[in-house]
Amino acid sequence: MNRRKFLHGGAAASLATVFIPKSVKAQPKLTLRMMNMETDPNTIEMLKKASTDYEAKTGIRFEIDTTQPAGAFTKLATSIKAGRPYDVANILFIGDVLILARDGGLMPLTPLIDKIGRDDFGPRILFPMDGQIWWYPYDYNFANLFYRKDLFAQQGLKEPRSYDEFLKATQACVDDPKKTGTPDRYGICLPIGSGPAANWLTFAFLWADGFKLFDDQWRVLIDSPPMKAKLVRYLTFFGELYKTMPPGMAQIGFAENLTLFASDKVAMAAYSGRMIHHLERFAPQLTDKFGMMAYPSSDGSRTGVNHGYDGWVVPKGPYSQEGYKFLEWFLTERLIDFYETLILHYQPTRWSIYDNPRWKAHPLVKKYAWSVDIMKGFLRNTVIGSIDTEGPAPDTRPGKVFEGFVFPEMVQNFVLKKLPADRCVELAAEKARKLTT
Repeated sequence: MNRRKFLHGGAAASLATVFIPKSVKAQPKLTLRMMNMETDPNTIEMLKKASTDYEAKTGIRFEIDTTQPAGAFTKLATSIKAGRPYDVANILFIGDVLILARDGGLMPLTPLIDKIGRDDFGPRILFPMDGQIWWYPYDYNFANLFYRKDLFAQQGLKEPRSYDEFLKATQACVDDPKKTGTPDRYGICLPIGSGPAANWLTFAFLWADGFKLFDDQWRVLIDSPPMKAKLVRYLTFFGELYKTMPPGMAQIGFAENLTLFASDKVAMAAYSGRMIHHLERFAPQLTDKFGMMAYPSSDGSRTGVNHGYDGWVVPKGPYSQEGYKFLEWFLTERLIDFYETLILHYQPTRWSIYDNPRWKAHPLVKKYAWSVDIMKGFLRNTVIGSIDTEGPAPDTRPGKVFEGFVFPEMVQNFVLKKLPADRCVELAAEKARKLTT
């Protein structure tokens, strides 16, 4: 079966009511476990329905255990180390996937990816390591910037293309009408706490600016003269930007970026397409007032976005083959159903899905066609980077830097502890070397 038949056959099957003969239902039942980190209620219900349909077809039932994204890696790793792994799971960040794979905790999904066809996948998405592909990435989940077009228009601002322009825009959008020092609206929110939200949302400025974490021999470049200059420039910029942010940036996670923007507490925020769904549900008055952009470089020459991929994995365990078979069935029979539950957040990783008639016909894809074009444009026109994908090849070393929160701590040292920028960079380099050598 070629990749187009695989995709379109799956889409067609998901449109039809599946007829299950009673004889099939008579097979012995087996209950397995799925770890799910997608917390949207529609997605959860869709997964439960898929489990019910799969049980009717095969006699195998999957219990859905939904967890918060920030804790998904720890929960999955703990289940593997405890000898009771989940049988199928989804997880954030390729760096975490490669750590689990190198530790022997995952089944390779290379045959499944090859059955679909690698050429159907977009750029920088599969990340093979040791000759194998270890996940099925279902969305790009780019961290990009959302901004209030109406507020920019009131201040005579254009979409910022450099650090200086970006800082002026956030400063202009701070609204403190009573001059109390506690504005009604701040300029921007970017998390800095030691967690995945900061790793994902705060550092794409660096990729736009040409920053590299490792050289081709896996030597840490953080404190090399050219990279140190970029980081000092970034920290200086971020220190001024931090003055336009609400208090508590060391405590906020994924959800607060959505809430602060939707509640008109900030004029700019970083997130993925989920922001649009959040506005649709909680702030419909803002759905015609926002724009989307990539992160600018210091000089305005390039833009960047941050990886934040979500993907399915099959942990090694007594029922790995059953987990693999379920995932193959799910991707063939239910993938478009899955996308429809949060369609602007789950940016497809496969080119053919953008041409799928049912995907294209979704009301939100039509309503926000301009945002879909922007997100697709990131694949062609924007520097795509992240901490956990740095280096000359997919490897666990950048994932260790990611999980060690080297970059969030560098920012904390600068804006909270008030250490000199060059010292913050030196400390980051020291920790990165300890983690990777």
